[in-house]
Amino acid sequence: MKSTRNLVPGGVRVFSSEATADNLIDQDPTTWWQPSADDVLRDWWTEVDLGRMVYATKIRLTFPDTVDAEPFRNFSVYINDGERSVAAKDIFKFTRIGRTTEPNRARVVEYTLSTLDPGPATGEHLLAADTLDYAAVQYVRFVPEHVQPGAALAEVEVIGIGDNIALGTVVRGGSVRAGTSIGNSGAFSDGDHNTSWTMSGSLSWDENGHWYEWDLGAAFWLDRMVIETGAPIVYGGAAQINGIEISTSDGTRSGGLTASRVQSGFDYEFLSLIDATRTPVRSLYDLQFEPRKTRHIFFHRTSILQAFKTFYLIFEQALYGDGFVAEVDMVSDFIDLGGSSSIRRLTWDADLPEGTYIEIRSQTGDTFFIEQKFLNKNGIEVSEAQWNKLPKSQKQDIVEIQRPGSDWSGWSQVYLESDGVFLSPSPRRFVQLEVKLGNDNPDVAPVLRSIALHFDDALISGGVTSRIFPRQVGFDSLQVFNYTLLPNFRPGDQGFDRVDIQVPTAVDEISVKIAGESVEPMAVTMIGDLLRIDLPIRVQRDSVEMEFQTRIRANATLFDAWVSVAGESLQQGVRPEDQHSATVFVPSVASGGELIRLVDVSAIFTPNGDGVNDEARIDFVLAKVEATPPEVSIHDLSGRQVRVLQTRTSEFRWDGQDESGTLLPPGFYIVRISLNADVGEQAAHRLLNLVY
Repeated sequence: MKSTRNLVPGGVRVFSSEATADNLIDQDPTTWWQPSADDVLRDWWTEVDLGRMVYATKIRLTFPDTVDAEPFRNFSVYINDGERSVAAKDIFKFTRIGRTTEPNRARVVEYTLSTLDPGPATGEHLLAADTLDYAAVQYVRFVPEHVQPGAALAEVEVIGIGDNIALGTVVRGGSVRAGTSIGNSGAFSDGDHNTSWTMSGSLSWDENGHWYEWDLGAAFWLDRMVIETGAPIVYGGAAQINGIEISTSDGTRSGGLTASRVQSGFDYEFLSLIDATRTPVRSLYDLQFEPRKTRHIFFHRTSILQAFKTFYLIFEQALYGDGFVAEVDMVSDFIDLGGSSSIRRLTWDADLPEGTYIEIRSQTGDTFFIEQKFLNKNGIEVSEAQWNKLPKSQKQDIVEIQRPGSDWSGWSQVYLESDGVFLSPSPRRFVQLEVKLGNDNPDVAPVLRSIALHFDDALISGGVTSRIFPRQVGFDSLQVFNYTLLPNFRPGDQGFDRVDIQVPTAVDEISVKIAGESVEPMAVTMIGDLLRIDLPIRVQRDSVEMEFQTRIRANATLFDAWVSVAGESLQQGVRPEDQHSATVFVPSVASGGELIRLVDVSAIFTPNGDGVNDEARIDFVLAKVEATPPEVSIHDLSGRQVRVLQTRTSEFRWDGQDESGTLLPPGFYIVRISLNADVGEQAAHRLLNLVY
């Protein structure tokens, strides 16, 4: 038995030659602990505390054999799993796993560990052997049985079945969400046999709260899971388990409804359904399976037998795997650029072996607010009132978190290239980066060396805002818009002489005013969907108004803009003056209706090669939706498709020929315009007449 009130978690305890005690765990066989010949035999024992319980396969003792030190000849070795024999008292019961039967002269002595568990449980991936080749160990005690001058011990090693991934869940950002025993919901992942999570009741598992959802804080390649159960001695130590179902998820969000009203929206994959109804009830459930990428584990009790009362404790759920971490998400602190800055590019340097990936995103802003979080000891967020009621041992300190203000952009798209244009709004003072590293093969891992932001002082340090008028128009109507830039200049700002505006369709009738005075632009060009206006002077203190005509076919069309100095690479983004001040709405699109509008097809065409009316013109307008490009096809009156038209523009033309280039006979043909959109498929049909 062991009794002490001054335990130090982890380490070595001796009562003789304390100065050399740490030599027992320094992984150096040339150093050792040697009890003093001046101390009595009862003080010659030593004890190694692993700091937490591990499932170990063997204990290895290494002895020196030199002129000054020799192996202990007679001794016993004991282990304990860390569980107290008396609650709230540091009294432990040890089990002897080995004892010399003749004087030992070996330098290395090993003791193989095992656990007898004859419970006849069944389940997918469940190791159902009566004897398991490991045992729960936290303390290892070495006890010499005879005084032996010069005897020494160099190393005490505990060989486990692997590194338990469950440990440190909360520290690395994970959590456990449970339906019952919420205050102890993380007890099965702490490596402490004195803590447990309890289930009791006979109702359905979701009504009783007999479930937990475990976020590991990162994704790992798991291939083994050990669940240790039991019951308090006051109940005779007899657990009543019934059944257990376990599923895992790699963190992918589910596209539909969850399997239950308590499970989060992750795409879970079934792992095992364990039937533990037969007696004697098994206490160790060892699941061994092919490696699977796991971020979340969902556990719940099942009712294999109806009206079966459940009562048991989960002492530990240990997790094991091989290879590199499967996926980790990291978010940087808020990066202060020292003032409003124009960020031009983001570059990164990484090694990406085949089967690995990196995803980098950014967000920018200027303001913050402070949010307080109240957490229980397992990292689960609770209300302030609930937190105030918890005893100090059951809660963490209040966490104050700096949160992005309302002006922050939200996360950008992923940076696909290692040297790319910065994708978040700029200029801004603060930047935050999100990095995801992962693999599809546990044998390889990405290596990220650096991320760099390339930025300059802003052209206009106070920023540039924009507004457009009118803000509401009819679908596809030709409309005159007034687009105004409002710079907030400060001393030393460079100013700008070029404006780029993202427009939905071609523009016409462009005019410009600076400080209310009409000016003639130096140049006006369309570059893709950008309207570029070069101003005759560099603007350093005044507003700029631009008028142009264009058509709007999509609801909530944002007119984004950038300013720059012609001939220089530095470009500064423009922010809307208010939330929607640079957005134009089309109510008829927002309220639904046809997606294919204003269809106009030539009634008659004559493909005879005289250059007059040789092609049929097919024009239409799409109410912009999330959709694939439209398909325009020609059919005869029986419905047989004779041609699919291709175009690089929005205009479709048909020369009267089929797919093989053969001119079709005169007569009526059907034009079919189809569109697959997020709201479903729509199609429009028109007749045209081919005449010779």
